[in-house]
Order: sequence, then C-alpha cells, then structure tokens
Amino acid sequence: MNEEISIFGVFVPSILACSILAYVIMVVLARGLRAVGAYEFVWHRSLFNLSIFVCLLGTIVLLFSKAHP
Repeated sequence: MNEEISIFGVFVPSILACSILAYVIMVVLARGLRAVGAYEFVWHRSLFNLSIFVCLLGTIVLLFSKAHP
C-alpha cells in the first residue's frame, strides 16, 4: 500500500484516496442510520461514527492491497 495514484498528473498517496472513499461511504451509512433511528441506541454518536470510519478504511485498504499484489 505504499504506491501513489496519479489523478490528472497529480500523485496522491493511496491512503488518501482510500480515506476519501471510506468517508463518502460513512456519510451515506450515517444518513441511513439516522433515518432508521439507530442512533437512539448509541451512547456516543461521534465515537460510533469514528469506529465506522476506521472499520471501513481498514476494509478498503485490505481490499486494495489484495487487488494489487
């Protein structure tokens, strides 16, 4: 996972691209959880959102590292 991704000639670290993707997925998931009312069962909403982000980021990094050996 040490490689860089070229976006229109600008090299960005791959972890940045993965974190942006994880953030977008987390925002969509958070809106869905808010609509369902699942946040009423969560003690600390910010910590819950952070844990969702960390789990998503770890999963995306793992999937990208398996895709590019």
